[in-house]
Amino acid sequence: MPGRPPKVTHIRDAFLAEIATARSLVAAVRALPQQVHPNAPQGIHPKHVRQITGLAFMGVIAAWEEFLEGTLVRYLAGAATDSGYKATPKFGRATNLGHGYELLSQDANYDPLKHYLKVSDARWVWRTADFFFAQHEYGLLTPKSDLLSNSNRIRNRIAHDSDKCKADFKSVAVWFLQPANGNLTRGFSPGALLLSTATRNFGNPLNGAGVSHFEAYMRVYEGLANAIVP
Repeated sequence: MPGRPPKVTHIRDAFLAEIATARSLVAAVRALPQQVHPNAPQGIHPKHVRQITGLAFMGVIAAWEEFLEGTLVRYLAGAATDSGYKATPKFGRATNLGHGYELLSQDANYDPLKHYLKVSDARWVWRTADFFFAQHEYGLLTPKSDLLSNSNRIRNRIAHDSDKCKADFKSVAVWFLQPANGNLTRGFSPGALLLSTATRNFGNPLNGAGVSHFEAYMRVYEGLANAIVP
């Protein structure tokens, strides 16, 4: 017999806290005096500001994937938000979180400590939700699919120096910035993109000029998290 359904709102709140922490970190490092000369008495090199911004972004992407995994498995096990919302199952609910992982992974021997769900793939998330739920909010990922897949490419370039990651990141930067002839400045980094002003592809989250790509992404993730766990 199924046990008491798990809670889910704390998963959203933990993710929103990660966003708040990343925002605070980036704001704090951007507020420091910047100094290019290595022998200057104070100040942080702009390169390090960009690196820290990239690491903060990478942390949010990891937390986003934890949010998707944590909410999917809990909704499948019958979780309701503090406001009373539930995803409506098609076939009944999982008996517990372990059973939920087995169903989502289609692996009776699934071990969360050894395996992982494909939550980095937004299409997998909403198609899986479509299979298990008659009603859910993961369809909101669909119109954001380009933004979400490109955030993974930015994250991968921060973490890896392979030719593929470099090429993928360049395509993302060109998609956002539309530079003349598709050319970027030499050594253009994920941090440089994240700190540059966003002018396209985000829609309403920009809400006016002067918003960085980093902040625009934070607003997208906040909006999705609050919609998936209302």
